[in-house]
Amino acid sequence: MTQLVKDLQERGLLDSTLVIWMGEFGRTPRINARGAQPGRDHYPRAWSSVMFGGGIRGGQVIGRTDAEAATVVERPVNALDFMATVCRALGIDYNKQNNTPNGRPIRIVDRGANVISQLF
Repeated sequence: MTQLVKDLQERGLLDSTLVIWMGEFGRTPRINARGAQPGRDHYPRAWSSVMFGGGIRGGQVIGRTDAEAATVVERPVNALDFMATVCRALGIDYNKQNNTPNGRPIRIVDRGANVISQLF
């Protein structure tokens, strides 16, 4: 990840490129005890994402989990807010609505989304 940031910065591409480093799940706060193969399972209640470039102000942490990383206790971010933030970084109006050829309205991001303004 560090080399990608350095490379984009050296080439003058960091401000015009948004990089998102994430998965759809975190890992369970405790190692499970499954016989010979203990490990951590998928955990949908808390996980991390990294964003850089695209006008994002670096060096920030938005939100916080409890001491075990089991529950979000400060500034949870939902999928709508995340997508609105991505659209903002890419210069896309996330409130825009497009219509299918038969006239069905489709919003870029559903109503109720808020950009994570601390990132900009």
